[in-house]
Amino acid sequence: MTRVVTAAMALVLIAATAAWAAGLTLSSTHVGAAALTTPAMFPVSVTLTNGTGGTAGKVQNGDTVTFVWSQLVDATSVCSGASNSLSTQSLTFQWSIVNGTGSAHDTLQATGSSASCATGLHVGVVDLGAAGYDTATKSIDFQTSTTTLSFGATTTTLTVSLSGQRNGTAGTMASGAAAIWTPDAAVKDRTGRTCGNNTALSSTTVQF
Repeated sequence: MTRVVTAAMALVLIAATAAWAAGLTLSSTHVGAAALTTPAMFPVSVTLTNGTGGTAGKVQNGDTVTFVWSQLVDATSVCSGASNSLSTQSLTFQWSIVNGTGSAHDTLQATGSSASCATGLHVGVVDLGAAGYDTATKSIDFQTSTTTLSFGATTTTLTVSLSGQRNGTAGTMASGAAAIWTPDAAVKDRTGRTCGNNTALSSTTVQF
């Protein structure tokens, strides 16, 4: 009889424990005893916007791309000739839609050169979330795109206005996934911090 009662009690205890565990809610604030903290320097957002009168889902002249960092960046880490003392500064620089190999997604990246940026324009690469933005093997180059670096009170914004389109063949996308911006590791804020391995996702699944 004692064994029967003990077994019954064990079943009740197991059932009660299961019900208690089912009622638990895991929080992203803590993992074990360690609190999760947001890094000081990180990519806040990337936004790819269709230009006025353009075809949605198709990259064209007049489309814009906006990048935001969480801190005031050291301008010279983005472009060697840029200055921290100017609140806004612009240059003409080539950006390209690079066709993904095989099933790889197409990407957006700065591909030009400029005497103002001796070591290149360090922004990073944007995975567009799908293949098909460029349906040719050649990249779609926007040779005369205006790239504007602006400093806010605590953040930095870089805006690209695409222009001078040549080469490649732009496709029109109806579906896809969020774009992913992987910042250039060379970019630092004014205390020397980088974005590390952090990335930013677009709020849209079809770009431009």
